[in-house]
Amino acid sequence: MLKAVPSIQQAVHFSGLEAPVLLRNAEALFPVLKHALPSWTFSVADGATSPAPSMTITGQGDGTFVCQSIDPAVRARRWDDVNAVCEMIVALAWAQIQANPTMLCLHCAAVAFNGRLVLFPNRRRSGKSTLTAVLAQRGYTVFSDDFLPIRIGDDGLMFGVANGINPRLRLPISDGFSTNFKTWVQGVTEISNGQYAYLGIDTLAPRGALLPIGAIVALDRQDSPCETGFHVIEPVEILDDLITQNFGRMAHSGRILAASHGVAQTALRHRLTYNSAEDAATFLENQFQHWDAPVAQLIDKSLPVGTTADIQVMEAEPARLDPDAEYKRAAGIHEISIADQVYVSDGHGVGIQKLNPGSSLIWGILEDQVTLAEIIDLLCAAFPEHPRSAIATDCANTLQQFLENHLIESAISLGEH
Repeated sequence: MLKAVPSIQQAVHFSGLEAPVLLRNAEALFPVLKHALPSWTFSVADGATSPAPSMTITGQGDGTFVCQSIDPAVRARRWDDVNAVCEMIVALAWAQIQANPTMLCLHCAAVAFNGRLVLFPNRRRSGKSTLTAVLAQRGYTVFSDDFLPIRIGDDGLMFGVANGINPRLRLPISDGFSTNFKTWVQGVTEISNGQYAYLGIDTLAPRGALLPIGAIVALDRQDSPCETGFHVIEPVEILDDLITQNFGRMAHSGRILAASHGVAQTALRHRLTYNSAEDAATFLENQFQHWDAPVAQLIDKSLPVGTTADIQVMEAEPARLDPDAEYKRAAGIHEISIADQVYVSDGHGVGIQKLNPGSSLIWGILEDQVTLAEIIDLLCAAFPEHPRSAIATDCANTLQQFLENHLIESAISLGEH
């Protein structure tokens, strides 16, 4: 049971963010906070008179802290000081997106090599944070070990924005690492709880620093010894990663799709297979001594930069399919085709759909105004070996999904002609 204690309320206001973090009897978090976010500027005000907070952290008097999100549906959780600050950082990341709703934000690590960023998208147990720490030990500038805001210039060039947060390393360190690395980790660890350590590195880029994106490296860590090496991967595989790893869901989905497509097509793309993070770091050092390719940039610059998703559309009752109506593609659609895959963003900017081959056929037919029956007739003629009933069911289901995702709209009902 949570303990009721007299409350000393402090509102921590971070530069660039509207909502503060409210601390109640949690002064002990300040040393951890300053270590984890060394370049974040903040002020402290009386919590009793401050605006509504993005989250509240309440000290329990026993070295633990209860973290409560602004969303009451999210269960409060009790942590030690390190994990409480970790949860605060997650809240700050979301608050940063809310303060900059058109911003994209990738779940990835990012390290600078010779003036450009190499991004390591998040994949479970891929070792991105450990690899980031090894590269930091070798003097490479760290922009992120977890999330990276993305800025698109007026010329379409794409930049990573340093988040100013020290790397967090899971403990204990594996026996497979060198004594040199283990000694370095001990020397730069000031804040630790035995499970995680926030490293105080000298090569952390200050919050807000910019560098162009040069490469995407998908990490493929092996449990057994293997040859460390690159494998070129296709843009479509990276595109799926970039779309799903984007935190900035308030941005217009067409902009998310255009930006992800630009990175996937124009940045260097590799899968790095490795077993040892130290061997992987050496390999990366050799690979990125110089750059022979352009930086990541938009291919389609037609979408306005400052657009956001129309959230109210998501709350509306979805339209139901009318078998007698004519349908056409909705206005404002953003579409890309890559390696026989079709991705479509609705004009309201609330979603991105990856179409399967059958849906792509129907999507192509919807360039013209057609009825469900006409689509069924066309596909039955093209695929006579398939039962008409199965084609009819698939077509009806697909049109309903298109309606629910705001990709098509009803034209004039046949009964009204």
